[in-house]
Amino acid sequence: MTQQRILANVNRDEFVGRDAELQEIVRHASRLVDRRGLILLAAPGVGAAELLRQAYDQLFFRRGDPIPIYFALRPGDGSAETARRFFQNFLQQYIAYRRVDPSLCDAPIGLHDLVELALPGDYELVADLVESFERQRAANDERDFVRFCLNAPHRVSASGRKVFQLIDYLRLAASRDETMLGQELATAVARSGSFTSVGLRRQIVSLLRGVEDGQEAAETFHLKSLGDDDARRMVDVVARRYEVETNEPTRDLIVQQLNASPFFINQLFKAAREAKTSLTNFLNCQRLYVDELMGGRINRHFARILHEVAPQAQNRKTLLRVLYESAAGETHKASLWAWKKRLGVDAAEFERIVDALHVHELANSSAAFVEVNVDSYVWMDFLRAQYRLEVAGEARALVVATTLLDTIKRAPQTMARKYRRETALGLRDLVSYFNCQNLPASLFHYDRFAAAHKGADTESVNEALDAESDLIRLPQIVHATGCSAYAASIPCGGERCAVAHGFEAADYTDENEVVWLAVEIESKLEASRELTEEWCIRLTALARDCGFQKVRLWLIAPEGFSPEACKLLNEQEAYGSSRRQVELLTARIKSEVRAEQAGHVDEYEMIIPMSADTELIAAHAVEQIARRVNFRPEAINQIKTALIEACINAAEHSLSPDRKIYQRFRLENDKLVITVASRGVVPANLASDNGHEVRAKDEKEDSKSRRGWGLKLIQTLMDEVEFERVDDGTQLRMTKYIR
Repeated sequence: MTQQRILANVNRDEFVGRDAELQEIVRHASRLVDRRGLILLAAPGVGAAELLRQAYDQLFFRRGDPIPIYFALRPGDGSAETARRFFQNFLQQYIAYRRVDPSLCDAPIGLHDLVELALPGDYELVADLVESFERQRAANDERDFVRFCLNAPHRVSASGRKVFQLIDYLRLAASRDETMLGQELATAVARSGSFTSVGLRRQIVSLLRGVEDGQEAAETFHLKSLGDDDARRMVDVVARRYEVETNEPTRDLIVQQLNASPFFINQLFKAAREAKTSLTNFLNCQRLYVDELMGGRINRHFARILHEVAPQAQNRKTLLRVLYESAAGETHKASLWAWKKRLGVDAAEFERIVDALHVHELANSSAAFVEVNVDSYVWMDFLRAQYRLEVAGEARALVVATTLLDTIKRAPQTMARKYRRETALGLRDLVSYFNCQNLPASLFHYDRFAAAHKGADTESVNEALDAESDLIRLPQIVHATGCSAYAASIPCGGERCAVAHGFEAADYTDENEVVWLAVEIESKLEASRELTEEWCIRLTALARDCGFQKVRLWLIAPEGFSPEACKLLNEQEAYGSSRRQVELLTARIKSEVRAEQAGHVDEYEMIIPMSADTELIAAHAVEQIARRVNFRPEAINQIKTALIEACINAAEHSLSPDRKIYQRFRLENDKLVITVASRGVVPANLASDNGHEVRAKDEKEDSKSRRGWGLKLIQTLMDEVEFERVDDGTQLRMTKYIR
């Protein structure tokens, strides 16, 4: 059975892609303790207003303790009118909830009629509120009147009725008066108890910054654009609702061209219904899209924003020129000084214009530059068309015709980019998983891999990789993003090119800082030397321009590299892999990550003090653990001896402030992994590489120190030994396989 709609514009089963966010609001309203606010930071056009309406309907029918109250600010209403409307909405929704009569929520009812509709238990409270409202309005003091109206929920909460407010700031204009009104409302809402507020992410944070305890007393939740799958589902649902025929290719095109925006998707299908046109081919889609750009709902949407940004016609025309010319530049940005000079407005008006563009995400502003948002197809198409019409003065028929031609030609290219993105390896995500894993070196050298494994099945290759002794230790990556964030000239999407910053061996020093530049290049056959060299030059130039000191290049080609290209990669000490190598590598990394995230039931932790003979306690514990998985007696003795040596080493040389040794014993399918860690700065003469000690210059060969002998003994007793620095100390990881 479909839930009745009260304030929502669509049925619950047609509201797709926001289930997690909807449940978060409902969960927040249901809290019995720690009743704080929830702030939803929304990108433009992501369907945030409908989310709040859906939440109201769900809370209304759940009949929980808090009474849901929904209110949306409207631009241009003025303070007194907004306050009056808020008071009316609040009282009407309060009574509707108490009477379990959703039809009262938006019925045309006067205040005195509401008093008569109040339940007996609410009559006195409602009557008192209405009488006070009339007195405040008659007093003709707008400031006091506004505060009284906005604080009505607080007065009700103080009487013992819990209220949960859902406030929509999405259409709050950037003017000084409306910002002050928004802050006044936010202050009142925070006083009344728990709430959910939604607003444009670049506006609501600054709005609440001026409210005492406004942001600190609330949780934040980000509302981002829908994913492609959810957006396709939404297109399908909206098409059925408006009875517009589509097919799979056109649904994909609509999602890509409209940047998966619920707002634009709904506007396009409303237009299709009115025009009685089907959207079963690219031509029909683009004809309707261009009509919307030139004078339909999409046009009116951006025209409204630009009118808000620059109310005067001449300033708006100048702004269109500056936006268009900045977007046409290679970097899509210009300095604030250049913008101010070209706009020719005073400092206060210039700051307001730039802030408004930033809030609506038509441009991104910083302390020095304004960068036009060229990632939105819809915004850029509108900007180009309006510039040609209003600034360049071109004939409307010409602009319509050429815009239609351009969008039709772009459609296959848009879909091709989508398909390339979907088939990409996802390098940025992959390198984000790098965390000091040891991987077979042949996975990074195509020539070695091809010579050893070409034509072999995956199982055989994995067995050979498991036995490979030449390993490469990955860095610990702390930040990864697409190359385009550093250089727009790199002709590769974020999924096919990555810049990853990290540290070798997770050692946070300048000497160990490293940047991996990874790129997936297109080549139907083995990549040639010329193509490989071209990409090496591009990535090296990027590293030089960004000032990266220590760099590792990693090129991936679907079919690998020609012998000449492999030779070039070896000469430049760069890595080169085929798609198959990367898939094998990804499987190994992600299996480790999944194991770590899932945890393992057979994992034990122990903390012992650094005092005489406490290592024997640890040895006894590890003996019992090793017996559980049937290690041979000889292997158990080796494990115990290695652990004792590790504990002695930690006690003697860790410089630990708390004098404790932290141990973790992890049983996996075929091995026991023991980690021995201690806090404190590692001595300079204990610098090591995977357990290989480097003797200090002043330490003689015949020194009585046990340090070197202890580490060497551990290496002979265990199968794998890794010694590394961690955040606040050192750790020794030892592995023994069950044979």
